Amino acid sequence: MVHELVLWVQQNLMHILSQPETGSGHEKSTFPNSTTMGDGLWITLLHLDHMRAKTKYIKTVERWASNLRLTGRLMFMGKIILILLQGDKNDIKEYLVLQKTSKVDVDSSGKKCKEKMISVLFETKVQAEHKRFLAFEVKE
Repeated sequence: MVHELVLWVQQNLMHILSQPETGSGHEKSTFPNSTTMGDGLWITLLHLDHMRAKTKYIKTVERWASNLRLTGRLMFMGKIILILLQGDKNDIKEYLVLQKTSKVDVDSSGKKCKEKMISVLFETKVQAEHKRFLAFEVKE
């Protein structure tokens, strides 16, 4: 399954990055700290195992992305749940800390729980010629 996911990302990442919602680089001034601090603009692909409290989970992810000046997508592809984050490497690391240490979902008995089943599938520095997401969006 992970191999199929990586193949899908390889085939579709350029399509996702070239969608009309993305910018052409000159919008970077909208996010002054995202390219002037840390290690520059990075992109990270995360895989979530499941999401039981979907509405609350989505709102939390959107809030964290906004607070950390991250852009990207939360994508639902059947049972596969992916989060594609773009921003400063330090902000992405902080997002991962929040994701793993905050009670963002519920367990099978309905109690609040932390996300322990998240995995980083891919991360790399974004080249200057590649386009940038303008916002964080949820795609079904």
